[in-house]
Amino acid sequence: MVARTQGLKGLDPNRVPRLIIRENGTERVVDLAEKVTSIGRSHENTIEIDDINSSRHHCQIERKGSTFEIVDLKSRNGTLVNGILVLRKELHPGDCIEIGKTRMYFDRIPSTSTSETIDLATDFFLEPLSELAEGSQLVVLKKEREIFLKLLEINRNLCSTLVLSDLLDLIIDTVVEVTNAERGFLLLKSASEMVVQTARNLDRESIKGPDFKVSRSIAEHVLESGAAILSDNAVKDRRFSGFASVYNLNMKSILCVPIKLRGQCIGVIYVDNRHNPDAFSQNHLRWLEIISDQAAVAIMNARLFEENRQRQKELEEAQKRLERANLDLEEKVLSKSIQLEEAIKLIPKDLPARFRYNYDAIVTRSPKMFDVFTLLDKVIDSSVPVLVLGESGTGKELVARAIHHNGPRRHKEFVSENCAAIPVNLLESEFFGHVRGAFTGATRDKRGLFEVAHEGTLFLDEIADMSPEMQTKFLRVLQEGEIRRVGGKDIIKVNVRIISATNKNIYELVRQGKFREDLLYRINVITVTLPPLRERREDIPLLIDTFLERIAKRSGGKKKTLSRDAFHLLYQYDWPGSVRELENEVERLAALSDDRIEASLLSSNILAKSAAKKLPSLEGKSLKEIVAQTVEDVEMQVIQSTLETNSWRKTKTAELLGISRPTLDSKIVKYGLNKEPSLKD
Repeated sequence: MVARTQGLKGLDPNRVPRLIIRENGTERVVDLAEKVTSIGRSHENTIEIDDINSSRHHCQIERKGSTFEIVDLKSRNGTLVNGILVLRKELHPGDCIEIGKTRMYFDRIPSTSTSETIDLATDFFLEPLSELAEGSQLVVLKKEREIFLKLLEINRNLCSTLVLSDLLDLIIDTVVEVTNAERGFLLLKSASEMVVQTARNLDRESIKGPDFKVSRSIAEHVLESGAAILSDNAVKDRRFSGFASVYNLNMKSILCVPIKLRGQCIGVIYVDNRHNPDAFSQNHLRWLEIISDQAAVAIMNARLFEENRQRQKELEEAQKRLERANLDLEEKVLSKSIQLEEAIKLIPKDLPARFRYNYDAIVTRSPKMFDVFTLLDKVIDSSVPVLVLGESGTGKELVARAIHHNGPRRHKEFVSENCAAIPVNLLESEFFGHVRGAFTGATRDKRGLFEVAHEGTLFLDEIADMSPEMQTKFLRVLQEGEIRRVGGKDIIKVNVRIISATNKNIYELVRQGKFREDLLYRINVITVTLPPLRERREDIPLLIDTFLERIAKRSGGKKKTLSRDAFHLLYQYDWPGSVRELENEVERLAALSDDRIEASLLSSNILAKSAAKKLPSLEGKSLKEIVAQTVEDVEMQVIQSTLETNSWRKTKTAELLGISRPTLDSKIVKYGLNKEPSLKD
């Protein structure tokens, strides 16, 4: 029985634990009788809370035997337990769960809490204690302990509030509560003026018309000078003799401190009492200066959070627009009613503004590639090894060059080598170099790739094709940062960032024992996986246009155009060789064509794939039915093609096909053929 009681972490095993909820000035109690108790803003939850900072499905409390755990459900603002953000945590009696401004206590409310109002009446706050008697020192230290505990709680609350408007309200409510001020104002610098961001009274209510109830003269003076102001009776204070607002508002006690961030004043915290002189002491001033420093950091974090959230929202909207454009493009290309020039116009021109670095060398407007850029943004500044995975022709070297040219090593060498292209017996010499006379033909000393790329980047393509013996030597270099030339004795220190790439399933090769697992761990700190072209088909028009532009610029001639059918076939092809195969095809078409590239010039494999897609389904059909359907398909295509060739002159078409005009009309109706609207090239 004792063991059971200990397992319940202080709970009475004979009763159901409860959750005490405090929100909007009310308190209610809910028994945690269910195995899972869901909490959130939606009425679908077990416990519905009325808090705008709560997500619809915010968190849940799970019963696991004799213990209870709280689990955050990827909420927008997070779940706090005793002031600390948690994803999953075991609960103990008295734990305080915070969701926005709502507080919930597990099983009981603790008897002592640092959230009580503290007393700053002592005259020795942060002052030397040497002149006090030992007993007085103990009293002062106890009071200061209460103050510092309160500061810790406030700092925890500030750091965990990420919505700027909520944070500013929290700062002023806290300041008003501790200083016992009548009113509090928080003003932040915006462009050339200061703006009242929040104004609250002792009852935590917003003050109406705050711009006319604060002395802007005092606030601006504190902002400009960077020095705090404390006044026992402002209307009699000679410092404010020229401040009309002080007399108009009949101010008594005023306390105003600057909010400083990195040495710059970004705003002020201003509290007052219009009726009582001597309402604030030097202790209040010291305390408020400490709070303002904490508030400055919290405001910066909240602003960054909101900026990131706004950028994320803009990116999501841009991706939605791109997806809509892709669907439109897909629909029009499938109907063969669009040309390359029109497809280009459908695709957004600009990259999302959220990327830190330049990726212009990679032609794309694909959301999947945008995800790759987001990952690259995070790894470019470091020197960790990167493994780039992707099918042949997806642009692995372009990604490697983007990492190098945007990173801190951009002023050093970028060395690219294909491991599959080097004969096995030359790999060691190629990577590590050799000395004169090391082997037949070694007539002089030669630096290896590691030496050439020292303090720069070494890109190893098709690293999965490296021989097992070379893998062992390569691993030793990565571990020790040292090489020795073939035939040499001297140890050479090298500092190289390794970027590797392969189009093979390297994890399967490790399982088969063909690639060293420990080497994979060394080169695979960060993995970048590139999608093949068939998974980002929206990039095909952009790539075709880019290749045609390059060809025209290189040859000095006019940029060639694509016929509608040619573009349709290129768009629908799956491109097993990805971007490289598309580039080779466009180069071939440009070389064979005149000003306009016709579909008949496309490679046989593209035409064959297109024809295969047009074959009727054979499943569940007899040979007679298949033949009849095929004949009809061929007949429809011949009629359609002949009509288009003759600009839909039906009499001429009927003559060429050897049928009567009424027969042609009936077949046009039968097959649902329509004249497509003319499009300008």
